[in-house]
Amino acid sequence: MCSATDMAVLAGGNAEVCFSKYGSYPVRGKYRHEMALRILLACMESHAIRHKRYIVPVISVHMDFYIRVFVRIFTSASTVKSSPLKFSHVYQCVGCNSFHLQNVGRINSKDKRNIPLPNFCPTVPQECSECGGKFVMGGPIWSDPIHDRDWATSILSNIRATSGLYEAYAKISAILTSVSEELPNAPLFVSLHSICATLKCTNPTMVMFHSAIRNAGYQISGSHADPLALKTDAPMSVIWDIMRCWVKLHPVKSQPENLPGSRILSQEPQLQASFSQATGGLV
Repeated sequence: MCSATDMAVLAGGNAEVCFSKYGSYPVRGKYRHEMALRILLACMESHAIRHKRYIVPVISVHMDFYIRVFVRIFTSASTVKSSPLKFSHVYQCVGCNSFHLQNVGRINSKDKRNIPLPNFCPTVPQECSECGGKFVMGGPIWSDPIHDRDWATSILSNIRATSGLYEAYAKISAILTSVSEELPNAPLFVSLHSICATLKCTNPTMVMFHSAIRNAGYQISGSHADPLALKTDAPMSVIWDIMRCWVKLHPVKSQPENLPGSRILSQEPQLQASFSQATGGLV
């Protein structure tokens, strides 16, 4: 177990201090608390691999004013060579807050040895394709799953059977439920309120936005770190296309052309979003 209470540092308030302590640059986005968890895990992994060990997160949570992670530690000289595949850099647009991740390492599909190699040049251009803004780079962060969902589900079942023994049962149950429902392979998240603030449009309901993502063929869930979070494996281009379709149904007032929202809405959507309720719930 490892806890960190210096959230002002990990959440981006003092980026240079975070780099000197944890070896990563934080990015000040709505996902800053989850990024803090991933910076801490990356720091632990980077120290472990120096001793031919690696970590496997069990559960990683942000609560109140601190973050806490529980990990298992294993020893394997061969497995630690794959650590670059667990780290990613984060590129965030300064205009519309779109973010993209790129792994530090890659696997050459033609090499049967599966030896990690340095990744290619950044996946993002010099300017954001949505609004034309510049990108800032953060990380490296841990981009592998931060929870063991099977473990969380098992513990949740156990405490429900003995709920009377826990004074903080409601809080424990809420956190474990949220953790067990999070998408494991969707690092960081977007905020619906932040997206709508960029476009200066009315908010679709959470059910409608979840449905639009699911109807487009992607997955979506919430996050324990933020009640307004939207964790999804959909690329940012799909998210903005959904919002362009929403604005066509709910027009916005005229805005200056140099604003990020105006530049985003000036492009036609490549995806025709469906806001009809998807079956199978929100997650």
